[in-house]
Amino acid sequence: MSWGSTYMSITGSNGEVISLTGFTSRSWPAIFLQPGASGLDMPPVELHSDDSPNLDGSIFRSTRTGSREIMLPVYLYGIDRRSLRDLKQRLAVALNPAHGPCRLEATEGDAQPRHLYCYYRGGMEGNEAEDSAGFRWAKYGLTFTAPDPWWYGPDLRVAEWSFGIGKPFLGRPLYPFRISLGGVDAQVPVVNPGQVEAWPHWEIKGPVRSFNLVGPSGDSFGMPSPDGADVVPDGRVLTVDTRPGHKSLIDDQGTNYWPRLAPNPRLWPIPAGRSEVALNVIAGSGTASVRLTLRPRYLTY
Repeated sequence: MSWGSTYMSITGSNGEVISLTGFTSRSWPAIFLQPGASGLDMPPVELHSDDSPNLDGSIFRSTRTGSREIMLPVYLYGIDRRSLRDLKQRLAVALNPAHGPCRLEATEGDAQPRHLYCYYRGGMEGNEAEDSAGFRWAKYGLTFTAPDPWWYGPDLRVAEWSFGIGKPFLGRPLYPFRISLGGVDAQVPVVNPGQVEAWPHWEIKGPVRSFNLVGPSGDSFGMPSPDGADVVPDGRVLTVDTRPGHKSLIDDQGTNYWPRLAPNPRLWPIPAGRSEVALNVIAGSGTASVRLTLRPRYLTY
């Protein structure tokens, strides 16, 4: 089978995109990824178990994925000493962890891009030995740490539903379920094409009288109607970000909806593969909509 080359790049915290696998233009200088890269496939896994005083071995309790360590051997080449020095300075500024993480992106021959965010740790201290640097070239073993160890694919809009006054509309007619002029109450099949659980984004456009979203594990979050009023007013769009460390409910005008949630909310993920989620949304006096978007996560690049 014909298979194209893997393209890899680093986007620095300053937004500069640096190619690692070829020329971005006819002009030099250039950076080339050398053989020997590590840490690009499975992330490290921690296993937790308890020893038994009366039985052989131990009893498995849980597992946790740790942060990912990456090493990239690179070769810098310039047309002269000045271009090499400028290239070093550009790379150093782009990798500076004080300004934020870098984005490492890999695109295989089937044009499926995946990326992760990582912080530069070392490897560019410099070594002027004969086999490490020359007048127009230099070699580094760049090391990075990815606190979030998963590779991400592009955003994927799973489904969108519109309902309320007017003709009911199902954005993508994939899921047979009950939908009415007043809202939606259904078990909806959802497919996560990634290899690990994904944390979805919800966009709820008012007017919405109340809503409750229940995940495959039974966890749920929602907003009851206060005295019959709309929880999401007409014309507002409430964005629910369920990602750990980013969990928020903010509308398009910057209003924080978190205090309005029903007691004991749990913003849940969608497991890999096929599962079902329960939607219970009641529209106000207008046309409302709900959009589900997720970003698949993968074990390897």
